[in-house]
Amino acid sequence: MLVSNLICRVGTVWAAVIAVCICVPVPCPQDTCMLPNSKDNPRDNQCRDLDVYIKCMKSLSKKCRGDIGYHSAVTVSNSEFKKLCTSHDDFSRNNSSEHSQMAQSTHNGPSCPLLFDDKKEHRFCGLFGDPHLRTFDGKYQTCRIHGAWQVIENPFFGIMVTNEAIVNSTTATAPTKLTVILKAHKPECTLQKMYEAQGDFQLPGVFEDGSTSSGPATSPTVSLSWRSNDPNSETVIIRLSYISTIITVTRVGKYLSISAKLPDQLTQLFNQDKNVLCSTGCPHSEQINIKQVAINELDRALTSCHNSVGPTGHKLTDQYLDWCVFDMMTSHDEQFINASHAAYSDVLFFEPRSLFNRTISIFEYNPNSTAGANGIHGLNLFILTIITLYNFL
Repeated sequence: MLVSNLICRVGTVWAAVIAVCICVPVPCPQDTCMLPNSKDNPRDNQCRDLDVYIKCMKSLSKKCRGDIGYHSAVTVSNSEFKKLCTSHDDFSRNNSSEHSQMAQSTHNGPSCPLLFDDKKEHRFCGLFGDPHLRTFDGKYQTCRIHGAWQVIENPFFGIMVTNEAIVNSTTATAPTKLTVILKAHKPECTLQKMYEAQGDFQLPGVFEDGSTSSGPATSPTVSLSWRSNDPNSETVIIRLSYISTIITVTRVGKYLSISAKLPDQLTQLFNQDKNVLCSTGCPHSEQINIKQVAINELDRALTSCHNSVGPTGHKLTDQYLDWCVFDMMTSHDEQFINASHAAYSDVLFFEPRSLFNRTISIFEYNPNSTAGANGIHGLNLFILTIITLYNFL
């Protein structure tokens, strides 16, 4: 019965994978990995078959790189294996030597060369909220970008994000799923690893293969650490020392954010024929002018964002204050205030010099003007007309 149920679940995943691959010019050949139907001694055989299936799927990692359906199948299989087999003594004993050999091969041998200098210029990119984007070249954009999008892509790793519609909002979307794929680069540096996060669940504290690092224990080339920010927020930090890169994934409520700091040289290594958000920005058709947002409960949004205090005692400034107000007006979800603070904290950590400490939102009344007493009265008829049209789009 266990095997039958498992095959049904894996079959469902395969069906989804096949549907995805129909649209891909070079399909991922994951159908070559078969899961036998074990009838005798179900528990032992099921774990053994799962182990064989997972190894087969991992052997296709290069051919199926970036295929979300493939990675979903691997994630489901690994989850089933951990649930059914990791506590199974006989199977664990039989595989312990193999697993230790794999770990030893990663930690022994020649050291991984550092490919980029920590002291040279780095660039920062972040994505969070409705969503809001800061590109490597310092552009600030608010975008629709519903569905799956590539955030970063280079020869060493890739980051993909999925944005979904926000409940009780007709226009707002937010990141709810995120995948980080570390590409294999020399055995002494790292094997391929994947990290996947979903907003509905706590952030995993390990990579998909159950590990938290690669390389020597004293100076790992890859390391993953998890921390709790508060009962409703947590952050995972992935450090790639061999390419002088830091990636942070934060969950606030059910929404995710991603930040990354890379060497300037590495940010130039992307396929210019593809739309990669951190490198090329959002397509023009997907960009939103936040000054033309429908103004609902502006005073409440301004008060909430101005009065909020981040985990390090900071107040929101610059675009992060504007984005907080924007998100509160479009979603009315106070989780976005915390998301703005999480993103602002990343900027304070990665690139504080990019901030100008502007404390007045673009939605507020200009105190040097005598046109009115608050932000709404300060808007002219043209902007109000645009806002009205925006509501009917």
